Amino acid sequence: MARHRPRRHHRAQRQPDRRHQQLGHPEQVERAIIDQYDDMSVSMADGLGENLGAIYAEARLAGELPKIDALLAKSGGLVGYYSSSNPSKNYFDYDRPYIRFPELLQYRDKEGGDAWNSTSGAYPSGHTSQAYWQGTSLSMMLPELAPQILARTSEAGNNRIVMAAHYPLDVMSGRMMGQHIVERRMSDPAFRELFAEAETELRGVLEAGCGAALSDCIAADTPYLSDEDALALYEQRMSYEFPQIAPAGDAVTIPENAESLLITSHPDLTPEQRRQVLELTAIDSGYPLDEGTEGSWQRLNLAAAMAAQVEVNADGTISLVDAGAEQPEPTTPGTNEPTVTPAPTVQPTPTPTPTVAPTDPEATATAAPTASATTAPVPATTPPAAGGDTAGDGSDALATTGAQHVGTGILAAIALLVTGATALVLRKRTAKANS
Repeated sequence: MARHRPRRHHRAQRQPDRRHQQLGHPEQVERAIIDQYDDMSVSMADGLGENLGAIYAEARLAGELPKIDALLAKSGGLVGYYSSSNPSKNYFDYDRPYIRFPELLQYRDKEGGDAWNSTSGAYPSGHTSQAYWQGTSLSMMLPELAPQILARTSEAGNNRIVMAAHYPLDVMSGRMMGQHIVERRMSDPAFRELFAEAETELRGVLEAGCGAALSDCIAADTPYLSDEDALALYEQRMSYEFPQIAPAGDAVTIPENAESLLITSHPDLTPEQRRQVLELTAIDSGYPLDEGTEGSWQRLNLAAAMAAQVEVNADGTISLVDAGAEQPEPTTPGTNEPTVTPAPTVQPTPTPTPTVAPTDPEATATAAPTASATTAPVPATTPPAAGGDTAGDGSDALATTGAQHVGTGILAAIALLVTGATALVLRKRTAKANS
């Protein structure tokens, strides 16, 4: 049965203060530091709304969501456990902003933090990849809140730029990687059963904590952002308004099995119809990292696709309801089930016990979520030497540009990247340790 997004009354009066969205604002710096060190599947709880987010975070910290923890935890979460950004980092081996331009950046960190220590490559962002496999999974379990959850996920990715640990292209590629990871899992029927159990657990805990039907709880809550603002922010961060370096207006090629990401938001549609929804909501062609006919994860606007209201035409094709602008004709009509190429099925346990290194190459592993989200940043006026030795845990570094947009020096480096991801191989470090 399709789920309908609850109507939010007096939405404009419910908007929280958004000053923290500014890159240099102290509140945003603090949020970026929290996302750096904490389990983002918990620190991004405010994407669920003020009340539901608090219920969710408290339940996670109290151990009341063991199935969610088994799938989404930073340390050992099954969704992203067998993925890593290390091979790509080692291949492209491009210096992070705080290594290339330390003199242009203002150093910030929490007390006892290890900012600017990591010497691993910048591309792609492992933190962003983790945020997106966690946030995309949460949005699929709560499709009524998908725009807000994914907008908050995009903030977690954007926080890597706030901290000067990554460039926008690193964050864009991290989004693509994180959502591809979820697709690999959702293409596995055995994993979908585990996912459904975790979804049932989550929705039950939220309703019990709220004391009403979930639709009523959502309608009465203060959202992270309005639907309109969330969708706009998410789309802006898909391309960071880079110039289009390839032709615009090309038809989109949907990656194989990407339609599995719409299983919960559009359960009544066939796989081919879900692919049409992805086509109709995709962004334009030609932006950096658009892979064109190879299947473009860069162009998939999952927030818009999950939020889309659709109708099925007489011939089985899909149209968007109240979409506004004229929509392109879908290129994949039909109702036949596609052949799914599943990822290897993993026999899980309720609480996975990792036997290899944690998935996220940039985050320090923790045995369980902690309540450290209240830790305030401690400004430091003298930065340590950029790229110093790490403790071997692969933790990322922290810094901030302190400006709404990337500084002039960083833009110079980005200009080297805009010509495409292959430009990243031009600069290899020969003596730095990878972490």
